[in-house]
Amino acid sequence: MTAKLKIPRIEVVAEFPDAIHGWPLIIERAANARMKLALGSGEVLFVWPERTSLARAQAFFNEHRAWLDRTVRSHRRVFDRAEADLKLDPHWPGRLPWFGKLLPVHFSDGPARLTVHSDHLDCRVPLHRSQPVRAVQRLLIASLTDALTARARQWLADFEPRVGRRCQDLRIRPMKSLWGSLSPQGAVTLNLALAFPDEHIAEYVLAHEMAHFIEHGHGPRFWTAVSALYPDYEEARRVLAREHRYLQALLVRLTRPWVGS
Repeated sequence: MTAKLKIPRIEVVAEFPDAIHGWPLIIERAANARMKLALGSGEVLFVWPERTSLARAQAFFNEHRAWLDRTVRSHRRVFDRAEADLKLDPHWPGRLPWFGKLLPVHFSDGPARLTVHSDHLDCRVPLHRSQPVRAVQRLLIASLTDALTARARQWLADFEPRVGRRCQDLRIRPMKSLWGSLSPQGAVTLNLALAFPDEHIAEYVLAHEMAHFIEHGHGPRFWTAVSALYPDYEEARRVLAREHRYLQALLVRLTRPWVGS
C-alpha cells in the first residue's frame, strides 16, 4: 500500500494576511496541485504548489482578492445566521431549527432523551460528564435522523405504488453537496440537513429521487414524473437554491466537534 503524503498546512505566512474578515487563511503547500483559493467552513484555503514562486503566488492571491473579500463576507453572513439559529451548549439557552420551526431547546441533566413539543424541545443529557456539547450533538443527530426517517417512510407509502417500484433501503446521513441520491440497487439516501426546513422540502427531495426509478436523467420525462408525485416541486427547488448554504452551515454546526466540547 502506498502511503499518502501529508500536505503541510500553514496558518501564517508573512507575505499573506492571517485572516480574511475574521476567517483564518490556511495555506497548503502541495507538490502536484493547481493553485487555487477555496472557502471551507469558517476558513479560507489557499493551495500553493511547491514549485510556484512567492511572487507568482502573491500575484494570484491579489488578483482574486476582491472576489475573496466579497465571497467571505457573504459566507460569513450565512454562518452567523446559522450560529444564531443553532445553539447547543447546555450551559446557555439553546435553539434548533426543527422542520421549519425555530424551537427553543431546554436542557436538563439525566439520561439522554429528547422530547419534542409544539413550541420547544426538552433535551436531557448527562451534564456532569465530560463533553456535554458532544452528547447534545449525538442526541440531536439521532433524533433528527429518526424524525426524518419516520416522515420519509410515510411519503414512501404513497410514492411507491405510484412509481411501481420499492425503495430497497432508506438512509439519512450528512451530505456535503447533494440533497439526495438513488443507488443502482434502489436505495435512497437523504441529506440530514433536510430536517431543518419545512418538511415539504424533504418530501420534494424524496419525490425527486423516486422519480429516478422512472427516468434516470433530468429531461422532460423526469420532471413530468416529479410533478406527478409532488406538483409544487418548483417552489421547493427555489427554497433549496436560496437556502442551500444556510442549511449546509447548520449541518456543519450540528455535526462538527465544537471547540471546548
